[in-house]
Amino acid sequence: MRKTVVLLLVAAMLVGPLVTIYIYSYLQKDDNRGQDPFSDIPQPVIRSNRFLDLRGLDVPLADFTGDGEIFHTFTFDTATQWPDDENLPEPGLPGKLLNQGRYLGLGLSALKQTGITGQGVSVAVIDRPLLQDHEAFGSRIKYIEVGSDDLGTGELSYRGAHVAGLFAGKDGIAPDAGLYYFAVHEGETPYFQYAEAIHKMLEIQQELPDEDKIRVAVIAQGVENVRLTEGAPELFEAITKARQQGIIVIYPAMSALEVTGAGCPPYLNRDLPENYEVWSWTGAKRDIAGELKARSADSWEDAVYILKQLLVYKDSLDSLQAAAIDTFIGIAYTYQDYLKFHDWMAMVLDESEEALAVPVDYVTVPNSQGADEYTYYGTGALSWATGYIGGLATLGVQVKPEVTEQEVLEALWDTATPFEGNTRLVNPVGFIESLTGS
Repeated sequence: MRKTVVLLLVAAMLVGPLVTIYIYSYLQKDDNRGQDPFSDIPQPVIRSNRFLDLRGLDVPLADFTGDGEIFHTFTFDTATQWPDDENLPEPGLPGKLLNQGRYLGLGLSALKQTGITGQGVSVAVIDRPLLQDHEAFGSRIKYIEVGSDDLGTGELSYRGAHVAGLFAGKDGIAPDAGLYYFAVHEGETPYFQYAEAIHKMLEIQQELPDEDKIRVAVIAQGVENVRLTEGAPELFEAITKARQQGIIVIYPAMSALEVTGAGCPPYLNRDLPENYEVWSWTGAKRDIAGELKARSADSWEDAVYILKQLLVYKDSLDSLQAAAIDTFIGIAYTYQDYLKFHDWMAMVLDESEEALAVPVDYVTVPNSQGADEYTYYGTGALSWATGYIGGLATLGVQVKPEVTEQEVLEALWDTATPFEGNTRLVNPVGFIESLTGS
């Protein structure tokens, strides 16, 4: 049980408040006390537009002229309706950010100019259904559905579109790779569905000539603890079989390569590592943990009281900080019987973790709203990093066809640029040079 608690705590810290709520219900599913500790959490009083989410919204009467320094932290899409230019920090700013966010930086443009684009490499994404006709993928996508939409929702995945876009979209890391997209209709036991998708991929693999075989697969669901949940052993076995057939498999929270986020504000040169910042979610968590430390929180009870006060009274509270507070409250209620408060605080404030930082903030990615629709994210999700890493692995296969998964992961880490603490910022050019010996 303790090992499961530790794994779930890591998930909560990395992903955010929704995971924390799931974790609480998981740990309390046999608890009949009938009390809901989340019922007395106050609504946050947001005092800053930083990290404002305007996706799909109409805001023609808003005045953003005072938000020039934080406008790049907004999240919005091509469906967002804006006020006239006189009420924006500068004319046409949303369109400029959408365009600037398409370039993923760190020397990728130079690699593409030398023909390193994933040409001749077949790759796969296994995720929930997306809009297969999106212009970001064009005729390069081969779309395979796995399972059936029993609920009849027809729901399309934003995450799948984002990951595939970063991976092999026209603005992605490997824009010329051949893309197989396995659209998984998730059921009550998604691990089984993802295992089924991998087996379907391997069936297709058997029919492909050697030069067209899939070499890199990015999977939305991975597993390393086969005891975690129903279907985990089957998924673990399927991933193992894929690797045995020479496929480099990338999925979130891989133990072989710890990953964190990063981002370069769009008004800076994205090719320069020194212009990158820590992941916005990491920054928000540190801000709130710093508030707890400054207020001398000495127990879970102290922390919960202070966190609730911060939701209402913190100056310049933004939506991401509010999400961090909600996550911390959820962790407090969930782990107070399993983990000492000071051990958890040390974990949050610890900057010694080794992790590869991958750009997920301030990026523009395709969404599933329409064939030419995109979203700009001022704050991104870590699960998208799999698309970035999968794309780099694809470039590695192009320049060194026999490269193994272990070689790819080791080279990504060994060539990365020192970043913050013990983290390193991914270095696409250095990675490719290490594989080619140049």
